[in-house]
Parts: sequence; structure tokens; C-alpha cells
Amino acid sequence: MNKADTRPSITPRFSLLHLLTLTALIAIGTAAGLAYQKNRNLIQQRDGMLSLSSRLQVDDDDVLAMSELPKVAGDFQSWNVHIPAGDDYALRLGIGEFSRDGIPLVVSEISVAAGRHRVTIHAGDSPHEAFRYVVYVDGKQLMEKTMGSDWIPDGWSSSRGLSWPHEPERSPAPLQLVARSYAPKLDFGKGSGHFFHGQNDSSVTRKGYRLWIDLADRRYPPASPFMSIGSDPNYPGPRHEGIGLRDGLRYEPSGRLPYEWTFTRPQLWTNEPLLRVSAEFFASDGKVLSSQTPSFQSWQLRNDRPEENGPNRQPDPPQSTYSAFLQARLKSSDASQPVIEMKWDRARPDEVGLRLADTRANEQISRWRLRILGGIRHLWRELQLGDQTIDAADAIKQLADKPSNTTITLDLGENARDSRLRWQTDETLPLQIIERKQSRYAGLGLYRGLPVSFGIEVPTTLEAAVEVKVLEESPGTAGKTFPGGNVFDEIQVEFEAANDDWIWLEAKRKE
Repeated sequence: MNKADTRPSITPRFSLLHLLTLTALIAIGTAAGLAYQKNRNLIQQRDGMLSLSSRLQVDDDDVLAMSELPKVAGDFQSWNVHIPAGDDYALRLGIGEFSRDGIPLVVSEISVAAGRHRVTIHAGDSPHEAFRYVVYVDGKQLMEKTMGSDWIPDGWSSSRGLSWPHEPERSPAPLQLVARSYAPKLDFGKGSGHFFHGQNDSSVTRKGYRLWIDLADRRYPPASPFMSIGSDPNYPGPRHEGIGLRDGLRYEPSGRLPYEWTFTRPQLWTNEPLLRVSAEFFASDGKVLSSQTPSFQSWQLRNDRPEENGPNRQPDPPQSTYSAFLQARLKSSDASQPVIEMKWDRARPDEVGLRLADTRANEQISRWRLRILGGIRHLWRELQLGDQTIDAADAIKQLADKPSNTTITLDLGENARDSRLRWQTDETLPLQIIERKQSRYAGLGLYRGLPVSFGIEVPTTLEAAVEVKVLEESPGTAGKTFPGGNVFDEIQVEFEAANDDWIWLEAKRKE
């Protein structure tokens, strides 16, 4: 006799009650989700409407607060502000030369009582209005400062808003209402044919103004002229903006050219590399370190000498100089890893000093060479050594043998304590204008800043040897002369290995 299969069934069963419960749960969840989304949208709309209405929200009565009012005229700005009780506060207007990381000279300030106020500034920032700034509090004129029509004689081409400087946190924190810096107009001739596309970063010192509320007894030290490594609050600035002098030469640790030292100077209206240097080192055992060395990886930027217990070279705000170190990184630890010390001096803003650092890593180096690159990009055609001027067009003609690309040896002489070699373009307009207006330069990628004059100062104690590479033919086009005539493509200076004397590289606006 067959027994019936008594195993339990695993087939799900639903009753009407189950279906009703599931439907209710889905409906409740959907309704809750829609309600949450609607509430979120309403909060966003409320915040937007509050912003448009300029209503001042004060979440903490002990903290400065403000809301900006809509502009009623292009040269007027207004804010509703809240001043906490308990401390003495002042409204300050600073005008002059400053940067993103600095505070301009305070030209006017007034005490502001605790409570709510309306602050308005009228910025007549043009030569026509003599750069007149007027500040009103609760409808009353309480500050006025006129800089004069010659403050920025030709007017400004653009202005830039600035945030409050990066500095150690203060309590209570100051409240900035507005800050602007001006980029002056650059005139390179009449008409739009000489239009110049300049660029720079906000760390460059420009003329402008700040309006802010602060403790009445709080004062600020002058901003440091240096920009440093990392996040040192005394020397702020992102790494990509370089280290060195804010308004002078800066080393750019970007890694775009790992075998070269790249320097920028945004004050010359470009963030592009200005000066490129490739270094070569010759050891006493015959080994050479250069960009062609297979184990060479890059240059490592440091704030101190790369030795155990080495002296800390972190800058101090009152100091007039700042040093940093570059160490060669190689895959092989057995190979020599030269260390270069760089120095910036606030008294020499157009220059950067270089020398072999006083470290064990440099003990095997007997000589080293600097190859200063970029002649094509800058159209170097004029070279001056003392009273002697050498033109690239005539340099090769002075030689009996004239190969296509010639290296000329220069004698620095021994009469002066230091020898200075200078070189520059023969053009007076920015090279980006030259490239745009003269088709023969099309595609060369000429320098996009203001025309630059370069130089190097070498102590005669180093017994330097100088060679200049002259380029006759256009790169990549055999037999075709370089457009516009010969250029000095590269400057090579070789030195003895000494770590006492500084070599100074110079790059400044061409006169």
C-alpha cells in the first residue's frame, strides 16, 4: 500500500490579509518618501528665498554674522550685519597694495556698537572718480578715502575678489564684507592688434581694498614676502603656486619636468614656466648625473638638509632670506644623490641663488654644470658680457668654421669680483603678440608673458666656463633657417664644486 507524501510544502501562501498589509506598507513608504523629498525641496526654496531677501540669520548671538543685500547700483554694495555684545568691534577700510595673503594699510576705521546694522560701500574705482571709497553705516556717511586719479593712472583691465587670508584661526574670527584687487591695463600700442592675454594668480601683490569687521584692538603683521613648502601658516600658498618670493621668482615643484628646475614669476603676467634649468654633476670617479642617467627619477624638494639631525631651515617671518633644498632621487641607493640649496633674498626680488649644499651627498662631486634652456621660446637674440654685446645673427659669422648649430665659448674675464652675463629677446612687444601677428612664428609656442631679461652672476672664485649654443636652423626642419634670424638656444655654465659662493640667476621684465 502506497503511503501519501507527508513532507511539508515550501510553496509560499498569501492570504488576503497579507496582501492588504503589504499594500499598506508600500503606500506608507511611498508617502513618507514623497513627504521627505517635498520637505527637502521646501527647505531649499526657503534658504534661497532668504538669500534673495537678504534676511540676516543669526544662529549664535556671540558670533559676527552678515547677509549681502542685492545691488541697486554697480558701484554700491550693502550688507546687514550682526555685532555681538561683550567685545569692542571696529569696521575697517584698508586700501593699498596687498595680496590674497595680506592686509592692506587701514586708512579709516570706526567703532560699531553691538546689535544689527546696515553697512554700505560706494566704490568709485576709476581715475575719473579719483578712486574714491565711501562707507555708510545705517545710512550715515562715516568713512571716505580718495586715492587720487593717478593711483592706477590708466585704469584697470579686470578686478578680482579675494577671500580672507589663510592664517592661524582667531577667536572671535574677523568678518570680511568685501575685498578686491585690480589688474592694471597694459598698453602695447593703439588698436586691438596689440591685445595682450595676461594671467597671474591671486597671491601676486596688487592695488585694491578690503572692508571688514574685527576686534578694535586687533592688529596684523605685514604679510611675508615668501611662499614656502607645505602648509606653514607664515608662508601660505598651494604647492602649485610655487615657493620663493611672492612677487619674484618662485620654484615650481609641479613635476611636469621632473629632471629640470622650473621657475615662474606670475608678476610678469603669466603662470607658465619662465626659467628652465637642467643640471649635470660630474663625480671624481668619472660618473655623471644628468637627465640621461637611467636611474635618475626626479628632484625632491625639502625644507632642510637631507641629513640626520641636519639644521632646520624653516623660515622665520622677520628673516630677509629663505632657503630650500633639492635632492636628486635615484633608483639605486649606491649612486650619488646631489643636493642643491636655493636661496631667496627679499632685497633681490629678481633673482634666485643656487649652490651645492654643504652635505655629505656632495662630497664626490668635482664639477657641475647648469644648462639654461628656452631660447627658442623666449627668442634670445641679444647677449651682453660686461661691455661686450653679442648678437645671435652675427655670433656665428665671427667664426671661421660655421656648422649649422654652433656652440660658442665665452671668456668671463678675471677683472671683476663677480661676472654677470645677460641675455634677452630683441622684441619689445610680448611674444604672444608677435606670434599672433607674424605668421613665420606660428606654432613655435612662444612665451606668453611680458618680455623678459635674463642673467646669471657668477663669482670668479668658481672659475666658471661658459658656452652658448646658437641655433641657425628651425627645429625639426633641416636646412630651413630659424624664423626671424638666429637665436641663442641654450646657455651652459660649468663650475667647480664649491659650496661657499652663491650663483644668482636673474629674470625680470625687460626695460
